[in-house]
Amino acid sequence: MWVLTEYSAVYLALSDENRLAILELLAGGERCLCDVSESLGISNALASHHVKRLREAGLVTTERRGAWLHCRLDSTTVQAAADALRDLATDAAFAAAGACCLDRSAR
Repeated sequence: MWVLTEYSAVYLALSDENRLAILELLAGGERCLCDVSESLGISNALASHHVKRLREAGLVTTERRGAWLHCRLDSTTVQAAADALRDLATDAAFAAAGACCLDRSAR
């Protein structure tokens, strides 16, 4: 279970629809913050807030180029968090199949 708690900031960041939409947008490639705000129909300030939360969670990296802030998905963190959830689902399916009882009787 400790692996999931490592990603609690990631899962918290994913709890907002705008942040999910930003991730989906960035999955298509790097975008300037102004493109993010325009695509989502939100203000630059709100887009900046959401990108900051995603960056703090390790889901997004940013790079300032002059006056522009460019954002990109950090696929390593996204994949690791997805793997942790997939492992949890696999463990749950294994337990639901009665595997824990079988293991105990084999002792």
